[in-house]
Amino acid sequence: MKKVIALMAVVAMFAAFSISTVGKKLPSVGYVLVGPKNDGGWSMRHHQGFQSLTKHGYDVSMVEMVPEADSSKIFRKLARKHDIVFATSFGYMDHMLKVAEKNKDTVFLHATGYKGNDKNMDNYVCHSFQARYLTGIAAGMLTKTNKIGVVGSHPIPEIIRNINALTLGAQTVNPDIEVNIVWINSWFDPPKDMDAAKALLDSGNDILYTTTDSPSVVSLAQRAWKSGKEVWSMGNDAPMGSHGPDRYITGMMFNWNVLYKHIVDQLAQGKLKMNQRWAWGLQENCVGLSPWGKNVPGEVINKVETVRMNWINDQMGTYYPFDQGITKADGSTVGKGEIARPQLETMQYFVKGVASPFPVK
Repeated sequence: MKKVIALMAVVAMFAAFSISTVGKKLPSVGYVLVGPKNDGGWSMRHHQGFQSLTKHGYDVSMVEMVPEADSSKIFRKLARKHDIVFATSFGYMDHMLKVAEKNKDTVFLHATGYKGNDKNMDNYVCHSFQARYLTGIAAGMLTKTNKIGVVGSHPIPEIIRNINALTLGAQTVNPDIEVNIVWINSWFDPPKDMDAAKALLDSGNDILYTTTDSPSVVSLAQRAWKSGKEVWSMGNDAPMGSHGPDRYITGMMFNWNVLYKHIVDQLAQGKLKMNQRWAWGLQENCVGLSPWGKNVPGEVINKVETVRMNWINDQMGTYYPFDQGITKADGSTVGKGEIARPQLETMQYFVKGVASPFPVK
């Protein structure tokens, strides 16, 4: 009898949703990408996430490769055509906020930032630092030189905390880790990306990361390995193993589709409210690890996957490892429980173990 009642409740729930949306036009969605939709990383994963909405009846359109400084006019244009507009780069934040204030009938959502209002603009993030921490464990186990190299895109708080997270992860298995960074000040510039990757490799880093949208570190590691160098690579934002299958470990990967559907479904049902400030992570499958490379030792995979499952099963907090307290690169400390979302959103320092100086703006 209980099973029958439960089944009836589920049927009623779906019926209510159907009744509430039948005859109503679903909200249309506009989105802005900072890079090309096929960049192989950040913009591609956002694009795939938005395009998945079409399977559920939503109308979507986008503008790609929009410079952050020129984004206001694009937001205004999309606001005239769409019910909700998404911006997918940190540098869009202030521009979107100004446009939102003058376009009250449109909902605006900004990725990775922290500004919004009570009426029609909110922000969202998927906690990439959680997956970065996991990749750091693998890097710490695989390095022979104890040197990890990172191609840096822009030194915004999200990138800084990701570098710190991978450093802290690596230190759990290898306290002698040294992390080195070469900044290219671009999200997508394959030639500069490759030059930075080569510089890191030449200076003895045998684990190569990137925070850009190019798989240069992966293809470089593959070529270097074939010429006799012991080097591994990590992907970024999307699966990149196909660019260097023999020397690929794994990488942080976004699954934006789950969050985008949640948000636009709320709008369609008339339940969307501002100041929700979505912050999803491993537990919600908004971030994860890309498929493991074929040559990664089983002991490495088992170690990382055990920690990942512990996180998913709520054995670590949302802001782990930062909430455990850290030592900064300058030797000062931040106590346990002092770092949560506000501190992560404005993080502008390196942890101990990052050898490169903090970039000067």
